Amino acid sequence: MRFVLAIALVLAACHRGEAVPDGDVLAAVHRPELHGKPTLVMFVTPTCSHCLATIPRAIDAAAARGANIVAVFVAGKEDNAKGVIDHTHFKGEWMVDDGALTRRYSIKSVPYILVVGPDGHARDAFLGEQDRSTLEDALASAKI
Repeated sequence: MRFVLAIALVLAACHRGEAVPDGDVLAAVHRPELHGKPTLVMFVTPTCSHCLATIPRAIDAAAARGANIVAVFVAGKEDNAKGVIDHTHFKGEWMVDDGALTRRYSIKSVPYILVVGPDGHARDAFLGEQDRSTLEDALASAKI
């Protein structure tokens, strides 16, 4: 019974259509230099299995679409985040949130992914584990 409940919760959390925040997301994550191209901004934790599964897919999606990628670790220590960065061969920008971004975007669950347009404003939001094709499609739409 617990297994069925756990699967249902995971599937329920994996969806698109989260509210898209207002404002310049790239400036909020202290990466205004990334303006000009679509960007995936991923809010993750070092111990989240869904985050660890999504990060390589997001890396591939961003590379396929010529987009930027940013990982924001909303929990954990810098050493743990660095371990994930090294393990996943993450080549994008990354940071450890001091809590300000978690509060600003009301992040209660991860992975939380924002698809940001070239102007820095979010176009789409995803909660939960995502596949590469979903992220690629969202990045293609964000170029507009």
